[in-house]
Amino acid sequence: MGNAASCAPSIISNRVVIKVLFCDDGNLQIYTKPVKAAEVMLESPGQFVCDSASLKVGQRIHGLVADDELERRQLYFVLPMELLYSVLTREEMSSLTYKATRALKYNNFVKIFPVLSEFCIFPSDGKTMDSMAEEQQPVERYSKQRSWKPALETIVETPSCRRP
Repeated sequence: MGNAASCAPSIISNRVVIKVLFCDDGNLQIYTKPVKAAEVMLESPGQFVCDSASLKVGQRIHGLVADDELERRQLYFVLPMELLYSVLTREEMSSLTYKATRALKYNNFVKIFPVLSEFCIFPSDGKTMDSMAEEQQPVERYSKQRSWKPALETIVETPSCRRP
């Protein structure tokens, strides 16, 4: 029985929300109306649509049939045709996960701060999420503590000077 606040507009939460990630450019498209796989594939020839929930490492990647309607609250990938029916490797899965995480994180930021996305915070000269990630240099992190290394030196014994 408490109050709840949401940053997302209530108009979108009542509609059908389908998220489609185009893996070639990292673009995340959000559909608020029912859409079929054929409509998405028309936007990107030579590619197919697959459900993210059906992707598993070591199994074949299956595409959706053109007449299949995309389900709401699901994430779909648009992948190149050469991946259709190929076995998904661990590297490909981690790449898809990375792209989806980046796109969803960027999209949530734009929803929360829509005014800021129009200004200079995000480059608007056609750069994609992947090209922005490639430009960033890796950050080196330094610890404030020195690492401890044991000194493995020979202990020299000296004769004791005991008097009888």
